[in-house]
Amino acid sequence: MTSINIPQLISDIDSELKQVINSRDVPLYSMMSYHMGWTDAPGHIDTPLRKNHDLGVLCLLTCQSLGKTITAGIPAAAALELVENFTQIHDDIQSGNPSRDSRDAVWWIWGPAQAINAGDGMHALARLALFRLLENDVSPELVFEALKIMDNASLRTCEGRYMEMEAQERLDMPVETYVRMASHKEGSLISGALKIGALLGGAQHENQNPLEKAGADLGVALQIQADIKEMWGSSEAPSPEVMNKKKLIPVIYALEKSSISEKRKMGEIYFKRVLEPDDVTKLRDVIESLGAKEDCEKLAESHFSKGIKGLRDAGLLSSGNEEVTSHISKMVGYDPQ
Repeated sequence: MTSINIPQLISDIDSELKQVINSRDVPLYSMMSYHMGWTDAPGHIDTPLRKNHDLGVLCLLTCQSLGKTITAGIPAAAALELVENFTQIHDDIQSGNPSRDSRDAVWWIWGPAQAINAGDGMHALARLALFRLLENDVSPELVFEALKIMDNASLRTCEGRYMEMEAQERLDMPVETYVRMASHKEGSLISGALKIGALLGGAQHENQNPLEKAGADLGVALQIQADIKEMWGSSEAPSPEVMNKKKLIPVIYALEKSSISEKRKMGEIYFKRVLEPDDVTKLRDVIESLGAKEDCEKLAESHFSKGIKGLRDAGLLSSGNEEVTSHISKMVGYDPQ
C-alpha cells in the first residue's frame, strides 16, 4: 500500500476548510478564521497556529485503509474538523479558559455571546460542508448516512460535556461514570471519524459497529491522558482546569480509594471558593500517596489497548495500514506493540 503524506493531507483539509469559511464575508467568519489560526485578532499580532486536524486525517486514513481513494472524502474530513472546533470554542467559554493553543480564546477577545455565535455557526457549516461530498460523486444515500453519523456524534459529544459540567457540582463521581462521560465527550467524534471513513471506504453498515466501541475506548484513553497532563503538567503554574476544580480522573480515582481522613483533606481543598497554588500541591501529594496517578495510567493503557484491538478486529490495522496505527498512537499518546 502506498505511503501517505500526512502533512499533505493536513494541508488539503486546511484548504477545504478555508473554502468553506472564507467564502462568507460577515465578520462572524473572521472569528472562525482566527480560531483556526489563519488570521490575527483585531489589533493583535498572534502566534502562528497550524492545527493537526487529527479527526479529519483519521477519517481519510480509515477510508484509505479499506482500499479507496481518499481525495473524495476531504469534505467529510473538513466537516468533522468544523464540529471539533465548534466544541473547542464552546468548551473554552464553559470552562472559563482565556487561551487555547497559546493564543487568546475567541470568547476572551469577542466576548462569550459572540463566541457562542461563532461556535454555532461552525456547527451549521459542518453540516453544509458534508454536502460538498456530492460534488465528488459520492451518492446522496452515502452523504445522508454520513450526516446521520456526524449528527449523532455531535449530540453524544454535547451529552458528554453536559455530564462533565454536571459533575462539577458534586464531590463524588464514580470512575465508571467518568469513563461513560469520556467515551461520549472524546470518544464520540473519534467513532464518528472512523465510521464515516469506513462508510466512504465501502464498509457495510454492520461492519461499522465495532468502530463505535473502538472510538469510545480511544476517547477514554485520550481524556485520561489529558487529565494527567493537566494535573502534573507544570509545577510552577497549575492549569486553569485544576484551579477551577475540574473533576479530573486522578482526583476521582483518589476519592474512591481514600480513607475518611484523606477524603476530608481533599474536601477541604475542593470546598474552598478559590484555590491557591499551594492547594494544588497538597492535592497532588494526596493523589500521589494513594497511587492514583499510576492507576490512572494503567486505566488509560487498558482502554487504549481495547481500542486498538477493536480496530484490528474491524480490519483497519492489517499489514500495510501502519499509517492508521501511527496516527491514532500520536492522537492518544501511546505506542502500541
